[in-house]
Amino acid sequence: MKKLFILLFAICFTMCIPKQKTGDAIFVDLDRPEKASLFDYFRSIELIPLETSSDILIQGITKVVAHQNYYYALDKPQCLIFAFDKTGKFLFKIGTKGQGAGEYAFIEDFNINPFSGNIEILEPYGRIHTYDVSGNFIETKRIAYPGFKVAHSLAALDTATYVSQSVFEPKKIHYFNLDEQKLLHEEFEEDMELGSYSHGPYQYENNWFFFRPVHPVVYKMGKERLEVAFQFDFGKYTKEGRTAVFSQESERNFAKRTEEMFDQFSYMIQSVRHNNKYIFASLFWKDQNHRANVIHDKSTGKTKYIIDFDEKVWFNSYRGEAVIITDEYALMPIQWVDLEKRITKEMLDDKQKATLEKLLQADMEQNPILIKYWFK
Repeated sequence: MKKLFILLFAICFTMCIPKQKTGDAIFVDLDRPEKASLFDYFRSIELIPLETSSDILIQGITKVVAHQNYYYALDKPQCLIFAFDKTGKFLFKIGTKGQGAGEYAFIEDFNINPFSGNIEILEPYGRIHTYDVSGNFIETKRIAYPGFKVAHSLAALDTATYVSQSVFEPKKIHYFNLDEQKLLHEEFEEDMELGSYSHGPYQYENNWFFFRPVHPVVYKMGKERLEVAFQFDFGKYTKEGRTAVFSQESERNFAKRTEEMFDQFSYMIQSVRHNNKYIFASLFWKDQNHRANVIHDKSTGKTKYIIDFDEKVWFNSYRGEAVIITDEYALMPIQWVDLEKRITKEMLDDKQKATLEKLLQADMEQNPILIKYWFK
């Protein structure tokens, strides 16, 4: 009897111990949002209005690259790259549509190659146009290894090795040697339908990172293959996130497909970024009307799931590609019409308040504004 009692006690004790989270996964309790202020993380906020004139009109920024105190902004609808200095003054733009030297039909992605120091513009069907950082055309190369179909992002791992992401191919990641026109490796199999919600890889320091909308793992693009960088644990809501089931109607109706996505997954990751201290993620929770933020503090190991900041402003982005996080600052482009949803006078010093007031009083729509959040 005594042995039976000890056995029952041991079973009960074991069942009552809280479950350990998977490995070093970042646990996020989506049922328990917490309070936080942006000034728990940032010491000051700076507004950088991008110069506006009749010759410099941006429809929408889909990606920003910061390089040597310049900002290069991709306006994908217009197939243009605008260059601005650190104050937002316009410098030049790259934009020549056509089939000739240095001309292109569409820009899918662009980066500054860390090995050459040049701008590389990707056309999805395999042309890479190279310019110097002043916007002067250098050359065009083709991705033409056997079996190549389409590339939706491009990242240089060394002078010849690149990684591309193919949104609508079964295997998403492709390592290839551009000089030898040789496919080296491909991986990360996922249902093609999920590609509609994907975002491009992001860069931190000299490394590239890859994440998916409902898959909870963030990968580093290693020299030869993907390597797990970190992962999220959403508790009972966590799913592998590589497969989904959609109706025939959703094939013709994107809104219906999104509805069916949220029927199968309670969250959709829109952006992930990290630096030496924090991991940031923006996501939709339950539907596209519920924005939320995840901020993980590496130094304390604590994670906050935040729906509303104390300042009652948005701090997330529909377009993950447009967010920059460094060890010094976070930078996010916003549309002029959304300015009051993103910032309040109380959040700014006197100089920045004057900038905000001038923007709000403008009698014509302005180009996007870069909001720069300086870390403590």
